[in-house]
Amino acid sequence: MEEVTVVGGEGVVDIRGSVTEHGYVESMLYLGGAVALLDSSAYEGSIGRLIARAPEPPVRPEVADRLRIALATGQIRRPLTETLAPLTALLADGRYQLSGPEPLFTAGPDERDWYVVSVAPDEPQWLYEDHDDRYLVPTDGWPPADEPRVAYYRTAIRAGYRPTAVLLHVAGKQRYSGFILDGHHKVAAYLAERVVPQVVRISRLDAPAITATEVRGAFSDRALAHRDFGSLLRVLDRQA
Repeated sequence: MEEVTVVGGEGVVDIRGSVTEHGYVESMLYLGGAVALLDSSAYEGSIGRLIARAPEPPVRPEVADRLRIALATGQIRRPLTETLAPLTALLADGRYQLSGPEPLFTAGPDERDWYVVSVAPDEPQWLYEDHDDRYLVPTDGWPPADEPRVAYYRTAIRAGYRPTAVLLHVAGKQRYSGFILDGHHKVAAYLAERVVPQVVRISRLDAPAITATEVRGAFSDRALAHRDFGSLLRVLDRQA
């Protein structure tokens, strides 16, 4: 693992949230200064999750060509602080932990399959998140529209190559997936091949906590009326 402190970053990508002492995880992704996605404990029952996409999701930034090639081949050179510099330069100022490339998780006989949770804009979804679940949240259209590109990665995976996706999340229990910052076609190919994906993780170590005010400002009244949004907002209001 490596750590990097971003100073003077572009702030195109920002993640906010926290991990509570009881293990609840809240995270909200900003792209271009606007809320894109929420992935949070639902606070209804013990292990529910709430996933929501903003009514008008902002556009996900593209990575630099030289980094795209490294991710496509899976040949990620260390130190990660140098290899991922074109991507970390897009982040908001703060402290981050970089790790990988590594499998999303180490598969064992009792491990459940991993999966992708995609929700429509302004259509919140409740998720029963079991202890051994591993799920990824896309930041782009899902499934990816470029089927030939997915097919290309499927062929590469069958040949033994391990293209790398980039995940972004708040520091905490890594079983909470993270947002797919780059690599949607790769993830789709891994999913089709039933292979655990190779990933690089970017974890925000000093993420600002999200507030009830910013959550209310990011989603419609209809979405906020969802039962689990109500539970989350009550928790955030108490923390204010």
